[in-house]
Amino acid sequence: MIKYNLLEGDIKKHMVRLALPNIGGMLAIILFNITDTFFVSKLGVKPLAAMGFTFPVVMVVGAFSSGISMGAGSILARAFGKQDTHLMKRIATDGILLAVLSVVFISSLGIITIPGLFKLLGAEADIIPLIKEYMIVWYGGVIFFIMPPVSDSCMRAIGDMRRPFYVMLVCAIGNFILDPIFIFNEFTIFGITIHGLNLGIKGAALATMIARGFGGLLSLSFVNFKYNLISFKYESPLELINSWRNILSIGIPGALIRLLPQLVRATLTKLTAVVGGTYAVAAIAAGSRIESFSQVISMAVGASLIPIMGQNFGAGNHDRVEESRKIILKISIIYGIILTILAIIFGKPLSLIFTKNQEVINYMNVYLIIMMTGSVGLNLYNWLSEGLVALGKAKLSLKINLFGSLFILIPLLLLGSRIGEFKGMLVGLILGQIILGITAEILVKKEINRTI
Repeated sequence: MIKYNLLEGDIKKHMVRLALPNIGGMLAIILFNITDTFFVSKLGVKPLAAMGFTFPVVMVVGAFSSGISMGAGSILARAFGKQDTHLMKRIATDGILLAVLSVVFISSLGIITIPGLFKLLGAEADIIPLIKEYMIVWYGGVIFFIMPPVSDSCMRAIGDMRRPFYVMLVCAIGNFILDPIFIFNEFTIFGITIHGLNLGIKGAALATMIARGFGGLLSLSFVNFKYNLISFKYESPLELINSWRNILSIGIPGALIRLLPQLVRATLTKLTAVVGGTYAVAAIAAGSRIESFSQVISMAVGASLIPIMGQNFGAGNHDRVEESRKIILKISIIYGIILTILAIIFGKPLSLIFTKNQEVINYMNVYLIIMMTGSVGLNLYNWLSEGLVALGKAKLSLKINLFGSLFILIPLLLLGSRIGEFKGMLVGLILGQIILGITAEILVKKEINRTI
């Protein structure tokens, strides 16, 4: 198991080695989501709208799953650093059990609240039956949505990023193959007509969960047979409860951290409609798709910090934790400069992929240049938040993100929109991101130095 030892050697090289498979994994997730949207769009506007209404629910459940994953990964990485094999097995096994148990609650609550919840979200009466078709299947297979990220997180915590990438790739390929088979009556590929099951939007949900099921089984097999981390041998009856309490002490703040950016994004979209109208909203919708590709590398770097900082903190190598923080600061500045230059050069050409409307293109170009400039602060506080979770300081990370979202980002968004409308709003946002990044840098440095 020491194969992925991060307690010595060049930290920058470790980051690169860990980040590269994650980039592939993030791209696989993007492919997965694009596949669903593409095939469902062929069914018409109403099925596509029905899927759109499911996104907030999927996002919340995904945040919960990420929370458990972050909690298990943080504790397991530090246990790896201490070479506490028993604790590693307990956290991996009990984290997966917690994910499975939560499925019963989520599925039961979800199914009985479908009509009321989606009506509250604004779905019209003729859309709700389609939503119900999709969500009943989705809730029925939600175990395959919640459990695999937890087992994948356990592998990442010990420094194995390749196998979680294989899991995500299996999910993406499986979904791409199954979607047309389950959704359509027949479809043509390479000149060959293939007859499908004609299940419509329900077929999309089935394809998604079956593909995730394949990925989940693969992930569990790696955790059990490759790393022998599944064990039901308890030293005390209280160990299971203690494991769950420790995982959730990190996981609940972690889940909330995942949800806060959606609050900021919702505020941005609402203000955009006010200061710029339909063209501006269309511009940030398309611009955010381009922006998401830059975030692939950002998320990959963030994921590499859990094992690097967690293992070294667990082993008492606090000087290497501090070195990681310094590297994060440098990378955020360099990457931000690169993204800004790329946005200046390619902003308009990329905008032409989505639209020929000159007003939308102008808005998109402004959006991309300003947002890429602010990515320095955004990446810095996101990465430092991941680092704090790795150290077991999830509550401090939540405080930074909560305070930053409510008292820095959103107020500066509002102030900027009043002073300079569309451009002012974006400048206010990136100014807030930079302030929050600097604040996180100061607090994290102080926290690390306190342990050295």
